[in-house]
Parts: sequence; structure tokens; C-alpha cells
Amino acid sequence: MPDCTHSIWEMNLETNDFWKLIDASRLAADHDPEAQVDTLDGLLATLEADQIVEFDRLMVEHVNRAYHWDLWAAAYIIGGGCSDDGFMDFTGWLIGKGEQVYEAALRDADSLADVVGEADGECQVEAMLYAPGKAWEQKTGRSGDDFPRHMFAFQDGPHGESWDEDAVDARLPRLAAMFNG
Repeated sequence: MPDCTHSIWEMNLETNDFWKLIDASRLAADHDPEAQVDTLDGLLATLEADQIVEFDRLMVEHVNRAYHWDLWAAAYIIGGGCSDDGFMDFTGWLIGKGEQVYEAALRDADSLADVVGEADGECQVEAMLYAPGKAWEQKTGRSGDDFPRHMFAFQDGPHGESWDEDAVDARLPRLAAMFNG
């Protein structure tokens, strides 16, 4: 695991720091999404409890930004279908890929055709979303029920234009060619 703890202790966690932690965990795990969660757990454990809560707030902010029909279409194509829970897990995978991949996917979901690899499976990493709560429990010794949760903004439905299952491949032709071709 990269030694980035010396700089983490001093920080007031901001978006840039959030992505540095995500990148450090991905690189230390050699791009294995499941191993990345374990690595992220270790990195988050070096933070103060309030910084872990702030990391969670930033995680939720990024999940909420990714709540878009185009990204749901990508998850649908990659996974051969995608439920509400599956999409949440997909956002965990997407965030784990880092800021560049995340931002590119927000602009063009079909760009994920350039990054999905064998180790990614169906591109669903639920544990990524729970890493802050787990680290906070370990840091504080308190129950996860006491963790100050942040709200996912999924009550209003995804952003953007909805799609029909019969037309989803045309919406993201590169991903469709990879997974349905």
C-alpha cells in the first residue's frame, strides 16, 4: 500500500483528497475492484472519524451525480440487466475507477468501453459504498447504526432522458458491441 498517510492526517478532506484516496486504493490493489475495497478500508482507517464521515459525504455526492439514465444504460448493457440495487453497486465500481474515468463516463457513458476489463466482472462493487461506515466503526468502536449517514438522492429518479430496453444498445453502441455483439 502506498505511504500516503502522512499527508492524509493533515487534510481537511476535500474532493481532491477523496479522489487521491480512491486512486491510491486502486493502484495499491493493482486495479482489482474487490481488493481495492480492502485497501480503501486500510487507508480510511488512517483518517480521523470526522474525515471518514466527510469521505462518506463525498462518496454520496458522487453517487448522486452518477444517477443518470445513460450510466444506468451502461450498467444494464454490461450486466445483462440492472436493478436499482445493481445500479447502486455499479456506481461503487465507477467511483472506484477514479476521477478521470468517472468524469468521462458522466460526459459519455459509452467511454466505459475503454476501461472495462476482465477483473471488473459485471462492474458492481457494493462494498465500496460501505467502506466509510466500516472504517468509522473500526475507528470509533461504535455501532454502524450511529454512523452519520448521508442521503442518496434517488427519490426523484435518474437525470437525463429515459430509455427503452429495446433501444438501449443504440444509445451506447460501443458497450453494446462489447457485451451484446
